[in-house]
Amino acid sequence: MHEDSCWRIVIRYGIEDLPLFGYQPMPIVGGKAPKKPEKPKKKTERVLDNWLMRYGEYTIESESPEQFHLWTGLSIIASVVRRNVWLDQGTHTLYPNMYVILVGPPGRVRKSTSIRLGRHLLLDIENIHFGADSCTREELIKSMAKISVTATQAAMTIHSTELSSLIEPSGIKMIQFLTDIFDGDFKWRYSTKHQGKDVIHNPVLNILAATTPTWIADGLPADVVGHGFTSRVLFVYGADRRYLKPFPGPLNAELAKDLRLDLDHISRIEGTFKWGKGSKDCYAEIYREIDASTPQDYRVEGFHNRKDIYTLKVAMLLAIARSDELVMYPGDIKTAYAALSAIEESMHKTFSAVGKYDHAADTERLLAAIRESGEMTSEEIHQRFYAAGDVDQIGKMIMMLLSQGVVTRDPSTRKGTPTVYRSVPQSKADPELRGKSPLPQETQQDQG
Repeated sequence: MHEDSCWRIVIRYGIEDLPLFGYQPMPIVGGKAPKKPEKPKKKTERVLDNWLMRYGEYTIESESPEQFHLWTGLSIIASVVRRNVWLDQGTHTLYPNMYVILVGPPGRVRKSTSIRLGRHLLLDIENIHFGADSCTREELIKSMAKISVTATQAAMTIHSTELSSLIEPSGIKMIQFLTDIFDGDFKWRYSTKHQGKDVIHNPVLNILAATTPTWIADGLPADVVGHGFTSRVLFVYGADRRYLKPFPGPLNAELAKDLRLDLDHISRIEGTFKWGKGSKDCYAEIYREIDASTPQDYRVEGFHNRKDIYTLKVAMLLAIARSDELVMYPGDIKTAYAALSAIEESMHKTFSAVGKYDHAADTERLLAAIRESGEMTSEEIHQRFYAAGDVDQIGKMIMMLLSQGVVTRDPSTRKGTPTVYRSVPQSKADPELRGKSPLPQETQQDQG
């Protein structure tokens, strides 16, 4: 499963056994979905057949990776459903809130654009409370507590185009709070000696933010990666734009209007989700599959161990994107699992510069430069990365890449000439990423 395949996942796995009544998947690039008969555009009635698919159509002019738009769309739905829908899991109640972080090199993949396209649709929806994209932990606690005084739930959405703006003002204290509040216990208390007590009733927090692998390495303590906070976050990595559009077309204003109408409608749906026919057996199979597997990178283990929980959260969002009936079908479960597996495959790149090695971030940038150029001489490396350290330090960075097998030294380099270093094709350097499927073989066959 490639990084740009998330939209195709929804089409491939989300059609066969779902009651979409004649729905035809929209082409990924170009074209428009078949026009459906006009429906009365009332706030209490759906306008679109599938909100998430139509959001894909709405964002078609954007260069951002497909997976950015898919997870932005899911995050937007989570923001409007809040605690209004849930799944009774016996020992606990599961709400479909999410922390989604778009990760990629600065500027290149249009992370901020992805967030703004989704946020724009939320602005006129009633009872959607936005938190500041930069604030202290205490300010966030007070904001959520204030909401719960007048509302039945302390529902808040935070959109931050720079994750650092949200985390850095309070550092580890903010990370601890975000970890603690994620599961949405019915009452959360905070008291201090001098500032009194704040109580958050029925909290539910959704976060959609963006950052770079370098900030993950520099801004997050290494010992929190793979545990607690990061295990609750969906890090969606993208390295390249899906295509180049120097002159993107205008957004479809009529479709934007319909998307808003349906978000308003979805925001009014309330109740508990039920298991559709065969969905419990499907989930049990996936549950065992997750338990029996181990990710290649230890820094992804925390997410992997919570993948079963996120499968249910995403399945609820996929179901409510197309229907009011609050029933999860096997296709919802499989689609959610496949989409999560797709981002898990590249999640290790989010943490590529994380570690005790002081120059991990510089080494990662060096590898990216060699891969972009195909090859670099030792002179070019020293000229470009002089700020990373002295000759010995840069030599250690090169040796690290050689020992990892991600670059090679040209054996034909003549004595007295600069050494040439070439990148190793990623399919060879990362063999575990080749040919892996997020679904068991029999599950794929079931889906045709």
